[in-house]
Amino acid sequence: MAGHAVFLLMVGAAAFSTPAYAHGNADTLHQISDGVVLFFTALEFLLPVLIVALLAQPNELRLAIIQVAALGIGLLTAVVGLQIPGDPSALGLYARGYLIVLGLLVLTNLRIPTGVVLVVVLVTGMLTGLEAGEAVNDDPAAGSALIVGFLSSAICFYFSATLVASRYTEGWQRIAMRVVASWIVAIAVLDIAFMSVRSG
Repeated sequence: MAGHAVFLLMVGAAAFSTPAYAHGNADTLHQISDGVVLFFTALEFLLPVLIVALLAQPNELRLAIIQVAALGIGLLTAVVGLQIPGDPSALGLYARGYLIVLGLLVLTNLRIPTGVVLVVVLVTGMLTGLEAGEAVNDDPAAGSALIVGFLSSAICFYFSATLVASRYTEGWQRIAMRVVASWIVAIAVLDIAFMSVRSG
């Protein structure tokens, strides 16, 4: 499974590499790279994708690909089509609470059914996409390039992390993953506290 995963990641990296777009528009490349940077430098986008990858643990490549598709559908649906009425800060509170729940599931090493995992991955994609919606749609001149960079980064990161996590279900590596989950829970709790203070 790991060999197939490495091959797919190499193909994906080649597809999104600069030489592959050598004849494309430089501004488009710049916007795609901005989307990549946006995903990897904003914890509110990166951490939910990481924690759900640690939770999912697919035992075969086919399941990993299905989960990636669910994440991509959730992200794309939220970024392109959904809007949240009311106070945007409420979405942040719900998203951090959801992040805490996922972190606690990883900490307890709870195995959940495959169908439930798909739903969790889809919901994670939707929440992350909703939070990212304003950022990736902020510049109308960018078109879809910023979204392409953001979504491709989230999908590749999730795919890599979930395949790594699925290889280590026991041992010190699993303990390290649970430590990471505990840090994510702590970050989410602190973020909720800051949000509450700002809104209070």
